[in-house]
Amino acid sequence: MEIFPIQDTPALLINFEDERILVVADIHLGLSAELANKGIEIPSQIPDVQERLSEIISDEKIDRLFFLGDLKHNVPVTSWEEWEKIPDFLANLSKKVKIEIIPGNHDGDIEGLIPRDVILHESKGTTIAKGKIGLIHGHAWPDPELFETEKLIMGHNHPTIEFKDKLGVRAKEPAWIKGSMKPENLPERLKGKIKEKTPEIIILPAFSKLVGGGAINKEMPEKLLGPFFKADVIELEEAEVHLLDGTFLGKIRDLKN
Repeated sequence: MEIFPIQDTPALLINFEDERILVVADIHLGLSAELANKGIEIPSQIPDVQERLSEIISDEKIDRLFFLGDLKHNVPVTSWEEWEKIPDFLANLSKKVKIEIIPGNHDGDIEGLIPRDVILHESKGTTIAKGKIGLIHGHAWPDPELFETEKLIMGHNHPTIEFKDKLGVRAKEPAWIKGSMKPENLPERLKGKIKEKTPEIIILPAFSKLVGGGAINKEMPEKLLGPFFKADVIELEEAEVHLLDGTFLGKIRDLKN
């Protein structure tokens, strides 16, 4: 089994036996409609996202594509853009690859947008690679069986790293986060599923180019999104950080500024 980010792309490639699996998170299709309502006119991002994914699917010979939540953006009301374009977006991609979706907190009504050949999982996630890998969005606790996996992969926080130069100018870059768990902080109902070794946590950067992201080296854990951070389950200070180009920056505790 191999798991590695695709160079310069917020997408994860998993090789298991004879299958190549692509995992992306937080696409937020329909965000441009929300921005338009605020007076900010930008083109729909859907054609660009479809082209980017199609290129990856072709170049990497992908067999399965997983969307780890927040495929769509607008809640509680689904926008006209989402109703109009997401079904075709999924139908076009499903001609190239098998598609599976784990819904996130922005994916209300998504069951009405997906073609019949697209698999929609429950928000508590699923396992792949014969139970070795767990996939969730990250806005809710996963199915307890996911704590029996070797790797637990999630999105939801759109992680970035904030840099500050000598003049005090700040900039953010999307980042991959890889860390371990503090199982003693899990709810009691989940602790029983933990074996001697807890799964390694991998947090994906957002695939969308439009959404913001929390600076993981600036925010306190309780300010980050989802129950894993609210309950202080992730060993954040010791988590490792990589940029999209593969640069290893070190551990979060060494990146505070």
